[in-house]
Amino acid sequence: MSINQKILLGFRTQIIIRVVILLSLCIVLGAVLTSTNWFFTPLVIALLILITTINLIHYQETTNRDITVFLTSLKQSNFTNHYFPKRKGKSFDRLEELFYDINESFLKVNLEKESHYQYLQALNENIGVAIISYLNSGEIQLINTAAKKLIRKPILTNISHLELITPDIYHQIKDLEISGGTKVISTMIAGDQHELSITCRHFVAKDVPFHVVLIQDIKKALDDKESQSWQRLVKVLTHEIMNSVTPIASLSEAVNQSMKASDIKSLNQEDLKDLQISIETIENRSKGMVKFVNAYKDYARDLELNKQDIEASKLISNVTNLLTSLLEENKVELSYEIKPESLRINVDSGLLEQVLINLIKNAIEALKDQKDALINITVNKENQYCNITVVDNGSGISNENLNNIFVPFFTTKRKGSGVGLSLSKKIMQLHGGDIQVKSSEKGTVFILTIPL
Repeated sequence: MSINQKILLGFRTQIIIRVVILLSLCIVLGAVLTSTNWFFTPLVIALLILITTINLIHYQETTNRDITVFLTSLKQSNFTNHYFPKRKGKSFDRLEELFYDINESFLKVNLEKESHYQYLQALNENIGVAIISYLNSGEIQLINTAAKKLIRKPILTNISHLELITPDIYHQIKDLEISGGTKVISTMIAGDQHELSITCRHFVAKDVPFHVVLIQDIKKALDDKESQSWQRLVKVLTHEIMNSVTPIASLSEAVNQSMKASDIKSLNQEDLKDLQISIETIENRSKGMVKFVNAYKDYARDLELNKQDIEASKLISNVTNLLTSLLEENKVELSYEIKPESLRINVDSGLLEQVLINLIKNAIEALKDQKDALINITVNKENQYCNITVVDNGSGISNENLNNIFVPFFTTKRKGSGVGLSLSKKIMQLHGGDIQVKSSEKGTVFILTIPL
């Protein structure tokens, strides 16, 4: 028999006992009144009937009241009361144990909830990212310590007040409130320059819409990244320049010494041939330096975007048609897929085609001597972005080279300038997007991200 059945049986038994006693007293009272002329006995029996009736009503009401108190305590999160006195009998002792277990479970949940809340509060106050949460009306529900330090205001009640403190941040938040996503801005706050990454998200809690803004000062991170980029660039420039200048200087010195040591007319054929080879080498390395400088000029020149709304399918077909002969010559199969097929993007088609051509040419070169060489291009819409993915099944890029492929003038090709990928990254950034790369022994994946 279950606990619930035992409790109901005990409660029912207590009620039946009282009802039986009450009926018995009523029968006795009726018998006494009809067969005797007693006065005090019927009075005593009537008093007992009254007491039994009151006891029955009291038993029922106190039981209901104890249960009501228990449920009210749960509703009010009060877990300190006891509900069923021992006088109610063994059946209610079991009920007391059951309610005690329920009470303990709710108390445990409440303590875990409070502990979790305290943890989130501590995390919110100690995290280095500024957090501001506000309603559609602009009323701020939460602002952490990092946000207060950033905007130099200990109290902020409405998001609109931010416009008076730092208009750049406020207007960027209002823009992101509609579109969502993340933006990086440069702004002045109390006379100090800040590079800020601002992210805005929208969510609903208990049918109430909220906006959450995350603001991170990335100036130091950008400075560190810029320093690392310059170090890698200087390393590449030094390597390229020294590769050209060292043999030029050495050969020029050798030629100069030969010219001083003897008259050119007196040189034999072998010496003249050596002299000619040295001069040709100087010429070739000098042309290499000129090519390198022109590549630098191409990378350093300012690019102007001429955006147009075009179909993604047309962009991809233009590129693949242009490279058809090169693909056939190298026995590389190229396929592409666009979802949705009617997807349109607002880009500078000429510059974006240049990026795709560079990626496909790099993939073709990586697939030399590869059996079943494949290149796959996928275009898909994800939230407010268009992702263009270029995948090949080549041998991949080493981790060492993977960290440097977007560094200007870094190249692993014998005849490469090292500008292609760095220029591609520059073009993607001008579009407000990005280019990322993943590589393994199974191939390389380039992902172009373009905001719609």
